[in-house]
Amino acid sequence: MKGKLYDITEARALIEAGRLLVIAGDDSLLRRLPKGNWIGGSNPYLLDTDGGKHSRELLYVKDFTELAQQYKFKLYDSETIEQVATDAYDNGLILLVLPFFTDVHFQFALKAPSLPNQYINPLMGWVAGVDFDKVGVELPAVYLQGQRYQDKGVALHIQLPAHKVGRVEIINVYEQGDGDLITFEEDGFFHTHCLVNGERRHLYDYMLTQNSFLPLVADYTGAKINVGMIKDDANRRMIFAAPTFRGVEYRLAKPVEGDYTSRFFEELSKENGKEIEYSYSCLYNYFNFELEGKPLPGFTGVFTYGEIGYHLLNVTFVYLVIEDML
Repeated sequence: MKGKLYDITEARALIEAGRLLVIAGDDSLLRRLPKGNWIGGSNPYLLDTDGGKHSRELLYVKDFTELAQQYKFKLYDSETIEQVATDAYDNGLILLVLPFFTDVHFQFALKAPSLPNQYINPLMGWVAGVDFDKVGVELPAVYLQGQRYQDKGVALHIQLPAHKVGRVEIINVYEQGDGDLITFEEDGFFHTHCLVNGERRHLYDYMLTQNSFLPLVADYTGAKINVGMIKDDANRRMIFAAPTFRGVEYRLAKPVEGDYTSRFFEELSKENGKEIEYSYSCLYNYFNFELEGKPLPGFTGVFTYGEIGYHLLNVTFVYLVIEDML
């Protein structure tokens, strides 16, 4: 069943019917949902059939009941998150929700490239957040079968039918620019300094000279990986929504030419009409491309504080395709 937006009465009815669900919405709504077979996380930025919307009245609900031959729920902390891929079924799908800027979020992001069994099964999910203007004031929450957590990650592990296989893909409309080469002296989310063309610079001051807060883009053996930035004026530093890694070469992205919707469907056309089972986008896309009230025809979902597509990603659209096994 395709995901869609529901009011709380409709969402309650699905949970009480025993459906297997992943839910996103404002925390005030999630607190009112009953126990059941669901995981979820706080996020009030949603995509409806008529476009993006900031809502405290609706929940995005994706029903995985028909796909699951078996399923299990898992709770992870900063020490156990490295087990998330090894906990999977043999022909599995892993759906993971992490609370923004917590130890478990940081540890997953830093360790994801080298997690055991990382690429054997599709590993996808998103980062829960709060109203953007309440970041640092209010804390996000995640839910496991109705239990609320603010310092743990939650996962739904699904055993897919024997004749089916899952595939996770990303749409990234950004390209690496041809400007300064930026590197970092250590892995992490928080940086005061960087190297610009090999010269050590104060990162906050450098970014002010660029008059741009486009994401950084790195080329990981052909894959374009974005890192979004938040300007921390109080501490004169840049905060990143995903980690940068020591020795990786970054450049500011090229500005996107044309409108986002056209670029999005141009990239999606490569699927040749294959049905998208589940999808979500980055909150940066919601803001940067002014998607409030602008639909992506055929899609509903959530705008996240970080997308999980094996690694922690930023400024992308992540989707799942279920195919017949060859």
